[in-house]
Amino acid sequence: MSQLIRPHNPAKAYMQRYRAMRARYASMTREANDLRASLTGITAPLKDAPGGGSTGDRMAAVVARIADLEASMADALAEIDRALRDVLAAIDAVPDETQRAVLTLRYVEGLDWITIQERMHYEKTQVYVIHGRALVAVNEWLQERVKSEEWRVE
Repeated sequence: MSQLIRPHNPAKAYMQRYRAMRARYASMTREANDLRASLTGITAPLKDAPGGGSTGDRMAAVVARIADLEASMADALAEIDRALRDVLAAIDAVPDETQRAVLTLRYVEGLDWITIQERMHYEKTQVYVIHGRALVAVNEWLQERVKSEEWRVE
């Protein structure tokens, strides 16, 4: 059975970055919370561990991992902020308000297609057509950005 292979759509990939970054940040947050919770499971006090024994080593390793995660999370938040600004700039470049609404609901709010249909009071095919036209506008905007950056002399 042959599988439908969809061509790469730069606009779609550009718009999806924000949601992917948010999902990564949420995963990092869950991991940090799980690690913090695991610290309460390490019940032996550090002073009872001879020479910083295994309990102390485990605690130190968990605390170090939490610190690393928190540093990564701070970097991730800065990336997420930049990505959101980029996505909003791309959406603002779309001339049609309905298209901007679909893009915002899908790529900023992360809603599924059924919820978007219900919110906008459109049929499924209408939402897909609006979305497709919006992606064409974003692709044109991206191409213009690339052209202007290629020809810019600094």
